[in-house]
Amino acid sequence: MKKFTFFAIMIAALTLGFQLSSTAQTLLEENFDYPANDLITAHGWTAHSGANSQPITVVAPGLTFPGYIASGIGNAALADNTGEDDHKTFATQTTGTIYSSMMVKVTTTSLGYFFHFGLNPNTTSFRGKLFMDATNHFGISFTNNTGTYATSTFTPGTTYLLVTKYEIVPGTNNDKVSLFVFNGTIPLSEPAATVGPITEPTQLDINPGSVGIRQYSATQNVTVDGIRVATTWSALLPPPPAPIPTASEWGLIFMFVALLSIGAIYIMRRRNSELSV
Repeated sequence: MKKFTFFAIMIAALTLGFQLSSTAQTLLEENFDYPANDLITAHGWTAHSGANSQPITVVAPGLTFPGYIASGIGNAALADNTGEDDHKTFATQTTGTIYSSMMVKVTTTSLGYFFHFGLNPNTTSFRGKLFMDATNHFGISFTNNTGTYATSTFTPGTTYLLVTKYEIVPGTNNDKVSLFVFNGTIPLSEPAATVGPITEPTQLDINPGSVGIRQYSATQNVTVDGIRVATTWSALLPPPPAPIPTASEWGLIFMFVALLSIGAIYIMRRRNSELSV
């Protein structure tokens, strides 16, 4: 009887959609959940260029993007000048594919790259450079300071979800990078890249172990938030977790479980009485 009741409870919970959701492990997650005006170097980021010159700060509010697991958590980081560049490390990856995702809002455009992969420990070997140009296009390069750009434009002041992909390919000087730009529904599986894949046969490959935010112009104004790094698309961009039931929904759950339990007891008693005849 007790086993049957427990089984009924489990069936009821599953039937009503109550489930424990878990987020796949990521290599790095940065939601800038710190007080506004703090320096990001006070929270695990390290300056690798222009230290203490127009440092990157935390700004409020954070960015939001429908369906993105890091949407609306904490604040954001603002790169709005020429000055300090900062990086944050994760476990070095030597095989496979590494993805980074983040929400980006460009308020003022200025030609240059503002984000990249790097080594751990960090050096000047930057790869997967993420660009914007002066005419509202996002782009990427392997390591060149000239980007390859998307054909579609972005709208200043609008938040986009950008995904950078770094593919470690066996051999030398043949790794690839790609860029995905989203302004709507996030696909559950990896689609065709917006730009790329791109490779530069004359440039050395790296084993990614950090991401960096770059400031390069007094006229740039770009806000970044919800930075994630993972080795699979599904770990990088999981669907949002199932909602937690409200008090009234919990009441319905317990009522349903109670009815199932009563029904189970009735059926078992009737069966026992029929067997005893």
